[in-house]
Amino acid sequence: MVQEFLNTLDGSTARAYREDLTDFARWFAHTNGQDPTPELVTGIDLREYQGHMLAVRGLKPATVNRRLAAVRAWLRWARENGIIEDLPSFPRRAAEPKGAPRALSRVEEARFLRAVEREGSPRDQALIALMLHAGLRVGEAVRTRTADVEISERKGKVVVRAGKGMKRREVPLSAEARAMIRPWLSQARGEWLFPGLGDKHLSTRAAQDVVKKYAYLARLDVEHVTPHVLRHTFATRLLRQGVDIVVVAALLGHARIDTTARYTRPGWADLERAVEGLHESVNKGGVSNA
Repeated sequence: MVQEFLNTLDGSTARAYREDLTDFARWFAHTNGQDPTPELVTGIDLREYQGHMLAVRGLKPATVNRRLAAVRAWLRWARENGIIEDLPSFPRRAAEPKGAPRALSRVEEARFLRAVEREGSPRDQALIALMLHAGLRVGEAVRTRTADVEISERKGKVVVRAGKGMKRREVPLSAEARAMIRPWLSQARGEWLFPGLGDKHLSTRAAQDVVKKYAYLARLDVEHVTPHVLRHTFATRLLRQGVDIVVVAALLGHARIDTTARYTRPGWADLERAVEGLHESVNKGGVSNA
């Protein structure tokens, strides 16, 4: 019966489902003493199978969820073909651990900024500065009005008039941000700091393309460098410098501190550095007999 279902799929999908359904069939036969057919599978079986994969075999939640999705697809096919009337009750998806939002490493950020400095127009440099050095969302950046940016010799700020939830906030501009924005601001004459077609502002899609352009020039993974990643980089850098999370939340326009707290979760690189640091401290201090 499984093979009949696989025959309805294209080659690559069938190969992926075959592996997952074979695993389920092997477990079902071992547990129940017979091969699975759609009418024999119950919600209890599905919950036990999920628990077995998680607790006994120690599979990752993503793998567990994928295998149950394959079983669900098979049973849906059986229902559509009149083999069963209703689907059994499936367990909730296994919770996948959430890491911090992706941010550029220091090396990646430096490469990206070098590409912007070498190849970037004044407009592009100003646009990237608002996302990377002021943490604006892409929609906030493109809707910035010329009058919303104030820059003097020693300080500056950008006013976000319609942030998420239509909340207004002001974000100070660092010296680096001011240096990147000032040349374009001196040229701006219209309502919008980043004008688009007609009397409209630059589209978010166009801003996304700008970011990808410099990611490509910097030889970074274009698919993983987005305006949101630039905002995440701004937040992550502040938190790692010891800036209070309440301050970071205000700069980002977060209504809830727990939203900002996502940036404090360690990523894989953080875990690797922690382990390497422990190894180095042992080598320098010697091994204790305690």
